Amino acid sequence: MQVLYGVGIHVEKGECVALLGSNGAGKTTLLKTLSGLLKATSGRISFLNTSFDHLHPSARVEFGLIQVPEGGKIFPYLTVWENLLMGASGQKEAWKVRHHSLERVIELFPIIKDRRNNQARLLSGGERQMLVIGRGLMALPKLLMVDEPSLGLAPRILLEIFDTIRVLRQEGVTILLSEQNVQQALRVADRGYVLENGRVVMDNTSEEILQSEHIRKAYLGI
Repeated sequence: MQVLYGVGIHVEKGECVALLGSNGAGKTTLLKTLSGLLKATSGRISFLNTSFDHLHPSARVEFGLIQVPEGGKIFPYLTVWENLLMGASGQKEAWKVRHHSLERVIELFPIIKDRRNNQARLLSGGERQMLVIGRGLMALPKLLMVDEPSLGLAPRILLEIFDTIRVLRQEGVTILLSEQNVQQALRVADRGYVLENGRVVMDNTSEEILQSEHIRKAYLGI
């Protein structure tokens, strides 16, 4: 069945752009299409002035288009350290600097160092989310697509994850953030797109979206 209808978005270098909408709006489908895991029936995908329409997902990774999947998807029987190294294994440049990248991930998520020899299946939900973001960073992303990072997290851990995303944005990492939690996402994003039933119904700065009466009623309950 068709999920997306004429969706058009763009992300500039150094931006954090929020992709907002309720469950079933088409956010994950859009990210998977950009990653090449799903094939679009029409339209075009361009990244760094290169057409991605017919590129295999692994080739898109080599270009630096990296997706952090929803739900803290990890390799459960590999250690935390091995999971991180898997993130760097997809391209030569990332593998060359893997030790430096590991240090950066540990700086962002200190608890990962304490868990490094544990099997990833033993991590809590919040720790898994830290791990999948760290694994994405190991790939040296030119665009980091983060899918529903707040899913199933306790409020305290949720705030830690979004604080980390804000730090990454300040460091110049380009981010496309798919999220149901509109308020938290717009707290860290420069701009946002609102998806409803597979269509973009709003495209504006974070401040303007938060002030929208429709958004306040439909997503914030105020």
